[in-house]
This record gives sequence, C-alpha cells and structure tokens, in this order.
Amino acid sequence: MTHTSNRTRPAASTTFVGLPTGSAIGIIFAALFTGALLAVNAGQITWPLLALFAAAVILTTTFVNPRGIFLTVASAPILFLIAVVAVGYVLGRDQIASGGATSKAALLLVVYPLVELFPVLATVTLGAIIIGALRIWLIKRQNAALRKYEATERSRVAESNRRTNTQGRRARERTGGIGVDELVRRERAAARTRAKRPVKHASASEKPARGGSTRIAGRLGDDLYSD
Repeated sequence: MTHTSNRTRPAASTTFVGLPTGSAIGIIFAALFTGALLAVNAGQITWPLLALFAAAVILTTTFVNPRGIFLTVASAPILFLIAVVAVGYVLGRDQIASGGATSKAALLLVVYPLVELFPVLATVTLGAIIIGALRIWLIKRQNAALRKYEATERSRVAESNRRTNTQGRRARERTGGIGVDELVRRERAAARTRAKRPVKHASASEKPARGGSTRIAGRLGDDLYSD
C-alpha cells in the first residue's frame, strides 16, 4: 500500500525576470554572425544582415533583465561595426594581399560600408536607447508605487495595533487590571458553582389543605341557614 505524503512542496517560481545579459549579447552576436555569412555568400552586405541586427537588438533590449539593459544597448553598435569590417575584409582580402593601389582601394571598400550603413546603425541604436529608457522609467514608477503601498500598509497595521492596545488598556482599567484569562476563569468557576447548586422542591406539608377549607365553608353555610 502506498501512502501519499501530505507535506507541502514549495512551488517553483515561474516569474520571468528577463533574459540574462550574456544571453542577450549572445543573441545579437549570433544574428550578426548569421547575417555576415549570408553577406559573404552574396558577395556584398545585403538586407538580411541589417534585418537580423535590428530584430535582435530590439528584442533583446525589450526582454533583457533590467540590470543588463545598458550593456546590451552599448554592445550592439560595437558588434555591428566588427561584423561589417569583418565582412568587408573577407570580401576584399585578395586585393589587400596583392598590395599596391588595389590594396588601398580594398581598404576603402572595407571602411566605406560603415559610412553607408551608419544611418541604419544610428536608427537601431536610437530605438534601443528609447526602449531601454522607457523600461527603466516604468520600473522606477512601479517600484515607487510598491514603496507607497508598503508604507500605507505599515501605517494601517500600526494604527490597527495602536487601536487594539488602547481598547485592551481601557478594558483592563474597567475590570480593575484583571486580565482576560482571569475573567474567563472566574466565569467558568461561577458556571460550575451554579451547576452544582441543588434545586429546592416544594414539600407535601407546604401544599394547601384544600379539604379543611371546604369543611370550614360548609359549617359557615349551616350557621347562616339555621338562623
């Protein structure tokens, strides 16, 4: 026979506090790495790299834990610059290795995508900054509301305790300083005393003699008729 334990097991916490900071940065790196591979395969930096970067930055800034918002937003443009330079170098490494004027042109091709894609980088970074600032403002607002609620609850509990203490002191003053336990004990003792007290019953001698009264009334009637 099996017996089910009645012990209460602690419930697992299911509260989502946000992505870890390392995971958020890793998601951005993975998105840029995937976009860089697609750009190298296409022979130029195309829209998949930009789309993956923008989506990763917006999502991670929205869902990262509050402590990692700054690092996530700050690391996004740095990782983007590294990815763009790496793609440009891979695409022009043959020309850079050959030397001469061709290598200088290849170096310009490596730097040029940074200037060309700067508006996209600035827009995504600005959006991430706005999202992060909004989240921090909402968190501060929620914390202020919680602090206000806790202060109100503490005041209410303190007032309730003070009112209870005042009522108890007044009750003790009315009863001459006797506590509640003493009053209960006395009431129980009085109840037991009343329960043990015998009940008096009327005896037979106390009953009125109805027969004697009838005989007296009959005699008075005879005297009246005889007269």
